Amino acid sequence: MEASLDSVYRATTFRVETPKGHIDIRVGQKQPKLDTLLLRLGATEWAYVTGWNPGSRPVSADQNALAQDELLRLIRYRGFAFYEGDGIPDNEGWAPERSAWIAGISRREAAELGRQFGQNAIIVGSLGGAAEWLFL
Repeated sequence: MEASLDSVYRATTFRVETPKGHIDIRVGQKQPKLDTLLLRLGATEWAYVTGWNPGSRPVSADQNALAQDELLRLIRYRGFAFYEGDGIPDNEGWAPERSAWIAGISRREAAELGRQFGQNAIIVGSLGGAAEWLFL
């Protein structure tokens, strides 16, 4: 499972939509614009999580929308700063997945959130570091 997810994640751009424009994240790469955003938000860690397609199995658009709405509700309830975005695959055959970039969330909290929404992995990072996936 990890080998196939590795190739999918490496062939995906994880876009963060901010009021000042978008920031594109690629696994294994540093993103200085994220560091600037983290500093502005007073955070040192972040995660990129989706409620879409639990277990990497496609579900209906309605199910994805409901799950994503619930994810955003929980993020707001927990008081995290966040921006929405999309996981945009390089290859055809995979649809973009609506997602959320969450500032100030620990790896442990992010992993719990990802598990709650049935995800196999999430993307995590920290100030000055490269984006990486965390298999759940």
